[in-house]
Amino acid sequence: MKGVKREAIDKITERYTIQKSRVGGTMRVSYQGAGAVFSSRGPVNDLSYFKHNPRSVLKHRPPKGKYLYSQVVKGQGGTIAHAFLSHMRSGHVGVFQRAGHGASNASLPIEKMAGPSTPQMLGSPTIQSYMERRLTERFGEALDKEVTAFLGGLRL
Repeated sequence: MKGVKREAIDKITERYTIQKSRVGGTMRVSYQGAGAVFSSRGPVNDLSYFKHNPRSVLKHRPPKGKYLYSQVVKGQGGTIAHAFLSHMRSGHVGVFQRAGHGASNASLPIEKMAGPSTPQMLGSPTIQSYMERRLTERFGEALDKEVTAFLGGLRL
């Protein structure tokens, strides 16, 4: 079942606008009886890991009516009113939005915006059906190979 994780990451980056290196979480294959289970765990990904415009933090506030554009799924995207890119003290760049979404009260805290987690991306219907088909094929091939190797070693 080697290569399943790589195949899952390839399929995720085919549908979503995230870089392969940013696909986080833990993906593993565990064997149960005569079958295998592919599972994934992980936190939500920052919205800044996906395609967005402007690409870098602006030095000055953008003109009124100019909003941040973000695209998570390829071919589907849009503007997010009152969202902005910002550097945190740690050096992390994230997409943020003031609580209250544009309220004039500047004392409200800002909230970091997040995209889907790796398990959520794997759970999309197209990726899930593809992975189920590929895992079934791979498991069948591996089982045939192991049975042939075992029977070849018996020399009856």
